[in-house]
Amino acid sequence: MLLSPRNALPILIVTASQNEAEDLNGVLRKAGYPVRPLWVANLDDAGKSIQEQRPDLILCSLSVAGASFQDIVNLRDMALPNVPIIALGDATAPAVVAEIINTGARDLVSMEQSEHLQAVVSRELEVLQLARDLEQKGLILKEYEQRIDLVMKDSKDAIAYVDDGIVLSVNPTFLELFGYASSGEIEALPVLELFASESRSAIKDALKITGKGQTVKPLKVKGKHHQGNTFDTTIEIARTEIEGQPALEIAIRDDSDSKQAEAHIHNQAQVQIDLLSQKLAASVQQLTTARNLDLLTGFINRIHFVEVLRQELAQEKKRVVRALLYIKPDKFSAVSEKVGIIASDGIIKGLADLIRANATKQDIVARFGGTVFTIIMTRHKLKEIISWTEKFQSLVGARIFESTGKSTSLSCSIGYVQLDDRHNDAEKAIAHAHEAYQSASAGEGGTIVGWAPPAMDAQGQATDTEWKRRLTAALKANRFMLAYQSIASLTGDAMETLDILLRLRDEQDIEIPVKDFLPAAERTGMMIAIDRWVLERSLRMLTEHSEQNRSTRLFVRLSDQSLTDRSLLPWLEKLLGGVFFSSGHLVFQIAEKSAEKYITDTRALAEGAHRLQCGFALEHFGLGHNPLHTLGLIRHVDYIKIDGSLTAALTTEEEKRETVQKFMGRARELKIHTVAEKVEKPETMAVLYQLGIEYIQGNYIQEPDVVMGNADATPAAAG
Repeated sequence: MLLSPRNALPILIVTASQNEAEDLNGVLRKAGYPVRPLWVANLDDAGKSIQEQRPDLILCSLSVAGASFQDIVNLRDMALPNVPIIALGDATAPAVVAEIINTGARDLVSMEQSEHLQAVVSRELEVLQLARDLEQKGLILKEYEQRIDLVMKDSKDAIAYVDDGIVLSVNPTFLELFGYASSGEIEALPVLELFASESRSAIKDALKITGKGQTVKPLKVKGKHHQGNTFDTTIEIARTEIEGQPALEIAIRDDSDSKQAEAHIHNQAQVQIDLLSQKLAASVQQLTTARNLDLLTGFINRIHFVEVLRQELAQEKKRVVRALLYIKPDKFSAVSEKVGIIASDGIIKGLADLIRANATKQDIVARFGGTVFTIIMTRHKLKEIISWTEKFQSLVGARIFESTGKSTSLSCSIGYVQLDDRHNDAEKAIAHAHEAYQSASAGEGGTIVGWAPPAMDAQGQATDTEWKRRLTAALKANRFMLAYQSIASLTGDAMETLDILLRLRDEQDIEIPVKDFLPAAERTGMMIAIDRWVLERSLRMLTEHSEQNRSTRLFVRLSDQSLTDRSLLPWLEKLLGGVFFSSGHLVFQIAEKSAEKYITDTRALAEGAHRLQCGFALEHFGLGHNPLHTLGLIRHVDYIKIDGSLTAALTTEEEKRETVQKFMGRARELKIHTVAEKVEKPETMAVLYQLGIEYIQGNYIQEPDVVMGNADATPAAAG
């Protein structure tokens, strides 16, 4: 199956508006692709186009209400599994890109970055063509193997195929000559058992020599019949392949003239197979290269780099230091405006050439995307890596970059993270390198920053060990306490609604500030155990309220560690298995920024909560990169809790009021309840009421109260 002719290249475009599809069509035509765009805006039309038009490429926006990206991927997988699909979206942060690729996309690009889109489309079409060429050649090879198989079965020569001294298969003539009734009796036997003991040494030597690629003369040997008697015969041994795997052929030739013709056919077919095998190997190599390399710079691309980084982190390397570098030119958008889009590509290539000239053979360099380069660097000492970054930054600043007759100067910011025991996860390592780069590029940029762990107590690293001991002891001694803050309804909902908070007292019964113990719990990996303690106590509280005929709804927040814990949902199913409470009275809540970072885990948790008849909420809504886009990627969201930084500014900042209004409108469309966080003033509550907010919480409504210390006490009804 070949790609469509270049004058009729069908591309399926899934976008919310036809204008976006026409813009994409224009971008691809400028790149030299005379495309035949097939625009759809809903799932039914997409399925019909995939089935009937069979596009060579799919471009799918992440913000199409009538066709979710995952549903489009599923349609592609069922009908055209080899056809690449490219996601289109606004957010292209590394974590978001990795998440989208994990769902089935080849890449995530922004419609604003036309040159990036053109490069990705070129790469994917080339890879698709190579894959189809490989499939076609595989069919030809299979046909030749079938022809050889027929020749073998009809041949009067006795033929056996052997690998590592074991019989793989034989033809009927061979079975008859050696007195066996079926191939099952002879296959998997050591071939030497088919010959008399005096012939075995010579046959064994001949098999070894032939296996090394050398030719041996026909051997006169004594065959051993299945009944035990022996017979004189002559065998020929040659190298061959069986189903693509190397093997040896043992043939006992028939003397008739027709056998020469059959041998000729066999030899010719073998020549063709050898030729095809070489071409297939070249095609596989070409396909691998196309998939793994960035076309502009020749460095490996982001997808392959992440795979290589995972492999590197899995290998323990002693006596060396490894670091991940994140390099990006400063204010490149201004450079692009000055020299133009085409010249910008040349500038980026010039920067890549400078990296190549200064990197060693051991350095693993990638164009991570756009103007970003990443390097896995190995040296004997960390200061050697830091010295390299300083030297490279100086080289960039001293060079004039030229492209298509235009020139410019550059500076670059570099973030790096040491790949030690704390960074055995590729996503975490990339995120921390990016975090260090953001610090380096702040302000005017042009600096180098190494990632350091979050601020700790005065005692340093040893404090975390002590924190873990204290937190573990607190769990065992029930020194954690639940507190609650009431959530008030502005629409007449009479149900008692509480936001569960966490408190901790030390051995002297003195309360430890939340800002101290929660970060320590996150650093030491204790949040999963703490979250489960909170969930168990919250469920006990719901059960007690139910027995008292009190209708209560609890919002229980979960940490990132619990969100990404694959054992959480099975544990919850077991925990809730024997407990009865009304649907939606237990609500799991996570931060919107966490949902944006771990979109797949968030979707799984929301769906699991729905299955368990629990609610699901996104808190601190409005702080992420694109809150409404994130919301659209998650099903079964019951509540959004608008962040207090937005609600506090409603009475003074028109822009934030409009933002909240937009959130409210989308929530109403999706039938999602709305909660305003941190309501501290009566005038704020008045504006929220006018906007149509359903629930409010904050110190103006009620300051947090303790619910239970050692899980025995229960709260008074919220006032």
